[in-house]
Amino acid sequence: MGVVAYLLFFFAGLGFGYAALGRWKWLPVGFPIFLWIGAVLVNGVEATVVLRLILALAVTVGGILLGMLLDSRQEGGTAAEAG
Repeated sequence: MGVVAYLLFFFAGLGFGYAALGRWKWLPVGFPIFLWIGAVLVNGVEATVVLRLILALAVTVGGILLGMLLDSRQEGGTAAEAG
């Protein structure tokens, strides 16, 4: 799996973490899990596939947390400007 796949997971996490409300922010965590299930059904469980899943989940969660951080900074900035 190339770097592009991990970038897509990161940007999905970033977008949802920034724009989604409440628990919907965590929806992108399911993307790599569903793709992993498909790969396991076709190829079986291998150590490399499990490691790639862990990396994909870490990248996705990192994107979500960064998106949440950016969202909280923007909300704080607009509240300070309005006050």
